[in-house]
Amino acid sequence: MKRLLSAIAATAMAAAAHAQPWDGAITGKVGTIDVAQANNFAFRVSIGGQAMCTNGPSWAYVNATDANYKAYMSLIMLARSMDKPVVVFSTKDPNGFCQIGFVSMPG
Repeated sequence: MKRLLSAIAATAMAAAAHAQPWDGAITGKVGTIDVAQANNFAFRVSIGGQAMCTNGPSWAYVNATDANYKAYMSLIMLARSMDKPVVVFSTKDPNGFCQIGFVSMPG
């Protein structure tokens, strides 16, 4: 029963993510991971060198001050270590960079 409820919750969350006005929804295996000691672009990720949002760079970021920063980092690094694909949803910030807003690791 717990598995069924977890599956239903995961499906609902993924559906909600798809309903958002994302500028990018990129699926694939995590390529490069960059971590910087900075206030901007603290954790960056790329997937296959493709643009992470419309007319954006080939990487997306999340900052340490963003909500769920540790959860984003953990899931992305887990997917990388397990060699599993992820879906990274991002929005374009005012400077044209892609900011991570939702990450999903399909079953």
